[in-house]
Amino acid sequence: MRAGLTDRVVPVLLAAATPGFATAHAADPQPTPPPPDRPGFEVAAFGGFSLGGSFTLNNTGPRVDAGDHGSLALALDAQEDDLSQYELFYSRESTTLRGDSTFAPLGVTVEYLHVGGTLVLDDSSRVKPYLVGGLGITRFSPPAPGLEDTRFSASLGLGLRVPVGRQLSLRLEARGLVTLISADTALFCRSDQTGLLCQIHAHGSTFLQGEALAGVAYTF
Repeated sequence: MRAGLTDRVVPVLLAAATPGFATAHAADPQPTPPPPDRPGFEVAAFGGFSLGGSFTLNNTGPRVDAGDHGSLALALDAQEDDLSQYELFYSRESTTLRGDSTFAPLGVTVEYLHVGGTLVLDDSSRVKPYLVGGLGITRFSPPAPGLEDTRFSASLGLGLRVPVGRQLSLRLEARGLVTLISADTALFCRSDQTGLLCQIHAHGSTFLQGEALAGVAYTF
């Protein structure tokens, strides 16, 4: 019986003494590294209110003001890191330009398309304040075809993000939007048989508006 035990133990001890056996059992298997994080994307739909906006007519001083109206906006965001996002922002409002008795009210649609981003200002609380801004264009579109006008613009604002679920959050924003209008500029112009027709001859450098927005964002 002792001989049988010896016959079984000796081969095991000899195998353990070989370099290959010791190396195979001494080396622990390396854990598989986790896959890199995929960038997150977010889509947000807003409803809000646009305030302000005016043109100064010629050099005489009378102003044409845009009425305060409701607006709709859409933002598409791509996550850069834990605190920042790239953003494509679009906003649209339909308003009416009104002046004194010599100026007939003119309906116009104002659209903004900006490329920019967001930056979280405080990541320590559940409700996260953030800075938002962008550069792009403003498009003014009166009802009559052929009178559209596009100008360079920029936006800057502050927002609050309130998580309500793993992928859903509320976003509240206040933005200031500035559109550059060169001095002595003719707007909403079209050429016909009678010559060049322009609805507004403006004098000034900026068209300023404010926009308050509230929306729902979904992350995927």
